[in-house]
Amino acid sequence: MTYSWSRIGGHLALDLCNTVSWRLDPARTIDRVPDLGTASEWFHQLTGIEPFTDHTTVATVHRLRAATTRILDAHLDAITPDSQNVATVVTAWRDALGVADVAPALPLAATSAEVGTHLALAIADLLGHDRPELRRCDGDGCGWLFLDTTRNHSRRWCDPADCGNRARVRAYTKRLQAAHPAGSRGQHPTATAH
Repeated sequence: MTYSWSRIGGHLALDLCNTVSWRLDPARTIDRVPDLGTASEWFHQLTGIEPFTDHTTVATVHRLRAATTRILDAHLDAITPDSQNVATVVTAWRDALGVADVAPALPLAATSAEVGTHLALAIADLLGHDRPELRRCDGDGCGWLFLDTTRNHSRRWCDPADCGNRARVRAYTKRLQAAHPAGSRGQHPTATAH
């Protein structure tokens, strides 16, 4: 079965963080970009850019993903991010600015076919702005990050059809069990979509 890449985050840097499925549940955690082939495929599908990679690409992707996820988790938990994670992102951003392509048009936008450079620029773009719409999925064990662009800012799940559906099924099962304590055992949906 081929994995379907997600654009749930609303920003490339968040979609990078979301390449770890079930990251808050160690028993279910899956790294969706464990090797160069999958990292290249993910990058190409989400950016439309034919990636330039080398032997350091996967390590760079994993390092940037980990640092960015930790910074965002700290922000959402209202704590100061670890300075080492910030240094990782800032160093990658500075290095990226030195080699990125900039089109001669306004607004100036730096880009690159080199995966690490492109991701560092995307991460700097995300972290360089106040993001009050940043959310972490309420799904049990999920942890995916997204920008809540709903009108009333009430989005709770990465995907209403995925984690949202699981939550509704669990709530229904609890109500059913409360109404019929001896007779009913609810079935929890399986965690396959991530």
